[in-house]
Amino acid sequence: MAKAGNGEGSIFPIKNKKGKTTGYAVEMSLGFKANGKRNRTRRQVKTYKEALALRTRLANDFLDGRLTIINAETVSTYGIPWVREVKAQQVRQTTASDYEARLRREVFPMLGTIRMVDLRPAHVDRWMASLRSAGKSANTVNGARQVLGAMCKHANRTGIIPTNPVLATDPVKRQKGEPTQVQEPWTLDEVYVVLDAACDNALDGFLHVMLHLGLRPGEAMGLRWEDVDFSKQQLMITGTLTDAQVFMPDGQGVVRQVRNDPKTNASRRILPLSDALAESLDRQQMRQAVQEMSAGNRWKHTGYVFTTQVGTPFSLSNLRKKYQKFLHEIEIRYIRLHDLRHTVARIALDTGKVPIEQASQALGHTRIDTTKQIYAGYVPRYNEEFVAGISQVLPASSRPNPPEQGPAHVEITGS
Repeated sequence: MAKAGNGEGSIFPIKNKKGKTTGYAVEMSLGFKANGKRNRTRRQVKTYKEALALRTRLANDFLDGRLTIINAETVSTYGIPWVREVKAQQVRQTTASDYEARLRREVFPMLGTIRMVDLRPAHVDRWMASLRSAGKSANTVNGARQVLGAMCKHANRTGIIPTNPVLATDPVKRQKGEPTQVQEPWTLDEVYVVLDAACDNALDGFLHVMLHLGLRPGEAMGLRWEDVDFSKQQLMITGTLTDAQVFMPDGQGVVRQVRNDPKTNASRRILPLSDALAESLDRQQMRQAVQEMSAGNRWKHTGYVFTTQVGTPFSLSNLRKKYQKFLHEIEIRYIRLHDLRHTVARIALDTGKVPIEQASQALGHTRIDTTKQIYAGYVPRYNEEFVAGISQVLPASSRPNPPEQGPAHVEITGS
């Protein structure tokens, strides 16, 4: 059977070892590679009639620009190189590691063996439904969907797949009453108890920084003494420190501490030190001096504000354990470390003394809309001010008296 030019397609019989035809291959040329060799894609069917129909369809796809090269890349074999060789050049190491962890944990178990060219919206929908049935939260499912969508976007842009199947699906919605890890922020009374008890605890400085400034946990952990200026009564947020799962070439994950630049440009900020906060940091310096003397040659000069007995920065997991133990001892209900940030924002806004614009800037949000989206609906003061304001322009009575009317005047028209 004769070969054809670009976009015309060729049909070849497929034979077994005995020379018997077992099917037909349809091959389409897509032009030339950078090295001068032809770029070809091939599909297989069982009958010659199917091959003729397939050649026509592929030729039409070629003319429409929708024909791509079929290869054996699966979701898993494509995903790992995409994260390590492509995405790692565009995002932080911790973000790339998080992408890989999500792929390995949520995506690959169900979709990993499917070829990229065979991945369809129906696969994605069933996968998300399966994760939800397994008890995964809406945030977890949508986060994994976002990573899969970014991967398919790259595959589409590079010609591996004709379209991105994730775009034809919708993210899942959080159901009313669905459990969440987010805890109700502390009240002002609870904050008073925590800060008072913390003065005699190793978490003294950390909790004062978190509850006075509303930092992200990684920002507090990444705080260095060079970022603190007692003479000017201020500190600078210059980076974050976090535990990141880093994957080795063999796929084994190890946890390492990674320091990154602030989350956004707005996150790089200068914040004032209140007297209480400055005193707590002064106590932290004294604690470190005592610990350094006790550790002797084992002391590591890392420069971080919050450290272990030998000067190394706390790992997030160890910090959580100390935090949980402390709350248990003082009989205060547990909320996550990140919920301390929510506590500060809610208290600040609820007092009415801190404009939301100031809160947004201090929290390091890029846009004030972010602050409003997260907190405005939870602050009763805004609702109260709205009702009070609208009540001033509406009638004082629930049913205003209608104006007096005279006898009805009826006009009769018609032929």
